[in-house]
Amino acid sequence: MVGSLGVMMLLHLTACTRAAEGPSEPEPLTVDTTVARVQPMPVALQAVGQVVPEHTVQVRVQVTGMLTQVLFTEGQTVSAGQHLFNIEPAPFQAAERSAKAAWENAKGNADRVQPMLEKGYVSQQDYRNVRSAAEQAAAAYTQAQINLSYTDVRAAISGRTGSLTVKSGNVVSPGDVAPLATINQMKPIQVQFSIPQQLLPRVQRYRAEGQIKVTITRDDGGGVLDTGKLVFVDNAVNSSAGTVTLKAQCPNDREQLWPGQSVGVTLQLTSEPNAVVIEDTSVQEGQRGSFVYLVVDGKALAHDITVDRRVGGLAVVSSGLTGGEQIVSRVSRSLRSGMSVAFAAAAPIPPAEVTLPASQ
Repeated sequence: MVGSLGVMMLLHLTACTRAAEGPSEPEPLTVDTTVARVQPMPVALQAVGQVVPEHTVQVRVQVTGMLTQVLFTEGQTVSAGQHLFNIEPAPFQAAERSAKAAWENAKGNADRVQPMLEKGYVSQQDYRNVRSAAEQAAAAYTQAQINLSYTDVRAAISGRTGSLTVKSGNVVSPGDVAPLATINQMKPIQVQFSIPQQLLPRVQRYRAEGQIKVTITRDDGGGVLDTGKLVFVDNAVNSSAGTVTLKAQCPNDREQLWPGQSVGVTLQLTSEPNAVVIEDTSVQEGQRGSFVYLVVDGKALAHDITVDRRVGGLAVVSSGLTGGEQIVSRVSRSLRSGMSVAFAAAAPIPPAEVTLPASQ
């Protein structure tokens, strides 16, 4: 009993001693940090686009007849004026010869009647009738020549052909629903994309100052496929989507851009010489807007900032930072403003191009 009483008194004395010393200081929270840096940064706009040909031609026949020859392989690149198809010409050759004979006969009659008109042997009305018949025969002969020429089907533009819808031996007609083939111009080619209407004034301003360079990448943003220039800004806003359609033209010399392909589009508008750049993971969102945790005297302090644009893991800060500040780069859920923090050496931000996403 005496021993138990002694133990209880010892525990009481220890608790009193700890109470007198006050609560223990919590361990500092370990965080990753980085330093805001000032560097030149391109101001660009980023969107997702679709490759479209500048010209597309559906190859159709102008006369009805049997298709006798296909003079190219589907998917082949063809040149403007190249022979593509032949239609059986015999019926049109016969019609052309008949029309020629009718024209020559009508013309001969008109030539014989003219001297008779001058001598008063025929009336003006008779002469006009003969001359009209000659002119109609001439028109019929011309049409027969045109129809004969239509049996030789040629490419209207240079480009790559699609799949064939008919084979030799089939009868084709101008009324057929499907074209014989479709030719898409590949060089140059265009990329169509949209931007929010609020970004249009910025694009117009920089376009007025000079040509806007466009870089085309894969749809995941990696791998440059081609570069070109902005060539078109639509004259109206899509009221349902609140966007404006733009087009870029690319030479596509290596034919890496294919009609219908989804691609990434980056328009480089200008360059900001002294941009303040931080890692995008540093930026937090609160009730008052964006903020970061500054590291000051071993404590993390919440600090309001304004982010101008962000993409690719980086954020360009337009206000709130001047460069050189040490900030928390990866924020723990348990971090609160005023907490003590411990950190390793700040990691530098690698130079990189910052673009303005069209989704902002």
